[in-house]
Amino acid sequence: MKQKTRNRIVALLVVAVFIGVILFWYFQIKKPHDVAAAEFHTAAATVIEKNKELDQAIAELQVLLDTKEEPFDDTVLTNARMAIAESDSAKVVIPELPKHTAEIISATDDLKQTIDYTAYIEQLKDAKQALETSIQQLKQLTNPSEAFIMERLSTVDTVSELQAVTEDNDPNGNLNKPGGYTATVYFSSPLVNPQDVYGASVIEKGTDGGGCVEAYASVADAKKRDLYLSTFDGATAMNSGSHAVYGTLVIRTSSRLTATLQKKTEQSVLDALLRVE
Repeated sequence: MKQKTRNRIVALLVVAVFIGVILFWYFQIKKPHDVAAAEFHTAAATVIEKNKELDQAIAELQVLLDTKEEPFDDTVLTNARMAIAESDSAKVVIPELPKHTAEIISATDDLKQTIDYTAYIEQLKDAKQALETSIQQLKQLTNPSEAFIMERLSTVDTVSELQAVTEDNDPNGNLNKPGGYTATVYFSSPLVNPQDVYGASVIEKGTDGGGCVEAYASVADAKKRDLYLSTFDGATAMNSGSHAVYGTLVIRTSSRLTATLQKKTEQSVLDALLRVE
């Protein structure tokens, strides 16, 4: 009888110890681990949502880059790629759930740090806008219509009169011929004294009266024309004034203008043609 009692007591003690071990494991190990894991996943979910916003801005810019459309200013491509690279490097990476509770708590604390991608998202949006604008600008400089050139030149302060070339009044006879210009608009400038330039009309006065914009079907044709004009650079009688290629356009200004005024006029004309509305 006594032996049975002892056996029962021992059994109860074993059960009590077992239960104590289970309770200790649950409350001191399992539950803290589960709570830490839950907090980790909650913090990770917040980071995931913020990363989605950044990823969306990156993706929108990358889609535009992937079109391979050329911009007027190549630096916007560099800026766009840099914006993506910087945003990618700033993105918080969520680690795998650590095995140990202390490591989970530490990882959770890291994820709970304030994440603010505002500056990066704005940078990405600005880069996208700049790239879109520059792409449109190059399109505007690629074999534009005579009407477009006329409309834009009419907004330039240093342009007073305009006249477009036709097959009947084309001084060079190159309009719409292979390799020739598809449109040419001459303009007079208030910076040039009309009495000093021979000719009754804007076209007759030619580039000497102010300048002109010549449009070509390709960049190669525009560069070929620019190269031809350069053969007269520095000549006294045959100097055709300044000339520069932008897109498929050749912008020319009068030899009667100083170098400073030539550059100023050229830039004013270019700015008008580049303006995106």
